[in-house]
Amino acid sequence: MMDIRTLGKFTVTIGDRTISDDFTRSNRVWKIFKYLITNRHKTATVETLIEILWPESGPEHPEKTLYTLISRLRKLLNAPSESGGQYILYHHDSYGWNSNIAIFLDVAEFESQIKHAGGVGDDKAKLPYLKLAADIYDGDYLGESAYEMWILPVTNYYRRLYMRCVTELSDIYSRMGAQDEIIELCGKVISIYPYEESAYVRLIQALYINGEENEAQRHYRRYCELVKKEFGAQPSEEFQAMMKSMKNASDSETDIVGIKRILDGELAKNNAYFCSVDNFAHIYQLDKRADERMKFPVFLALVTMMIENDDAGDGKALKTAMVAMRQCLMRTLRRGDVISQFSKNQFLLMLSARLLNDAEMAMKRIQRLFGGEYTGKPCAISVDISQVGN
Repeated sequence: MMDIRTLGKFTVTIGDRTISDDFTRSNRVWKIFKYLITNRHKTATVETLIEILWPESGPEHPEKTLYTLISRLRKLLNAPSESGGQYILYHHDSYGWNSNIAIFLDVAEFESQIKHAGGVGDDKAKLPYLKLAADIYDGDYLGESAYEMWILPVTNYYRRLYMRCVTELSDIYSRMGAQDEIIELCGKVISIYPYEESAYVRLIQALYINGEENEAQRHYRRYCELVKKEFGAQPSEEFQAMMKSMKNASDSETDIVGIKRILDGELAKNNAYFCSVDNFAHIYQLDKRADERMKFPVFLALVTMMIENDDAGDGKALKTAMVAMRQCLMRTLRRGDVISQFSKNQFLLMLSARLLNDAEMAMKRIQRLFGGEYTGKPCAISVDISQVGN
C-alpha cells in the first residue's frame, strides 16, 4: 500500500521504497501529485494543471509537456497490477486520483479521528481519537510548498483543525488533572508553531501546577524574547496578568486570605474586562449556571493536600492523591460549583451554600469519600473556607 505523509515532511513510500527522495529533480512531477492528492475527490482539467505548473509563462507546447510529466509520474508510482488501473486517471480532458486503489494518507486519517471524536459525547470516549489525531499532525500541510497559492487555504484549514484538537485535548487533560500530558502536548505544539501563545499559556499553567516554577518562568522568558525579536511586541496583557498572578501565588506560602487578595486584585479594575474568546466562552457557561449558584452566598474553599516522606521524590504519590481528590470533587459538588487546581497540591473551589456550616459539611463529605476510596500513601488534607465578599 502507498503511504503518503503530507503533515510536516512530505514523503511517499511504497513498501520499503521511498519514491519522493528525488523531489528536487522532479519538482513539477511531484507538484502534479500534490495537487491531485489534495483534490483527490474531484478532477482537474488540463488547463488547470497547466496554470498550476506554469502560472506565468510555460513551454511552447504545454499540453504535450504535461502529458510527458503525467507519464513520468505514473511510471514512478507504478500502480499494483491487481488494482486493474493507474493511480491517476484521465477522462474528458481531465485528470483525477483513482480512489479505488487503497492508500494510507496521513491527513485523511487525521480528519477521520477528529470526526470520530466529534461523534461521541464524553471525555473518556473522545480521548483516544483526539490523542491519535494530535500524534499524526507533525507540521503544516505540504509545508515545503507553502508558497503555492492553491495550498495556502488547505494548510490554514488543517492548522485550525489541529489547534481546535489541541484545545479540546488540553481541556480533557485538565479535567483529568493530567498536567504531564498537557506539558508534552503543548511542547509539541510549540516545536511546530513557536509563536503560538495559547500553547505557552497552557504549558506554563501546567508547569506551575506541577510545582515547576523555574521551568515555567524559563518558557515565559523564551516566549517574550521570541515575540520581541520577531514582531517587536510583548505577550498579550492577559498572558502577562496570568504570569503575575502565578508568580505572586508561588512567591510565598499561599493561604485562603492570600488567594482572595490575588483574585480581588485582578477583579478590582473599574474598566470592562477584556478576555480571549476561550475565556469568554467559559464565563458565558458560568453565567448560564448563575441562577443555581447565586441563590445562596458563595464560599471560597482551599483544599491543601500534603504527603510526607515521599520516598520516590518525584511527586508521583502527590499526583495520584490529587487525581483521586479531583474525581471526588467532580462527583460530589453541584452543577453550579466551580473547581480549579490552583497549585501542585491545592484545589480552589467556589461553593454555593446557605450557611458557612453547609459549606463545611459538604467539604467533610468529600474528605470522607476520599478517605474511603484513596489507597495511596497517607495524605493529610486541610480545608479553609471563606465567604466571597467578606
